[in-house]
Amino acid sequence: MNAVKRLIGIVWIALALAAIWFLFTRAMAELSAATVTPDKKIFWYTILPVYTPLMLGMALFGYYALRGEYDRIGD
Repeated sequence: MNAVKRLIGIVWIALALAAIWFLFTRAMAELSAATVTPDKKIFWYTILPVYTPLMLGMALFGYYALRGEYDRIGD
């Protein structure tokens, strides 16, 4: 069971980094378009500062799982 927890830790880290990459590439694509409306600017300038720390927290959770911090839970 502990090996599964550590494997899922790797999955959490990968998902978090992929989500951050996706958010920033999507934001850059939409904000560098020829016509950018103010509502798109407001949306991305609000979403990026909110979701980036959430995804970093998810990566930290995965790091702790990978390190074995949750090994005694649920055994």
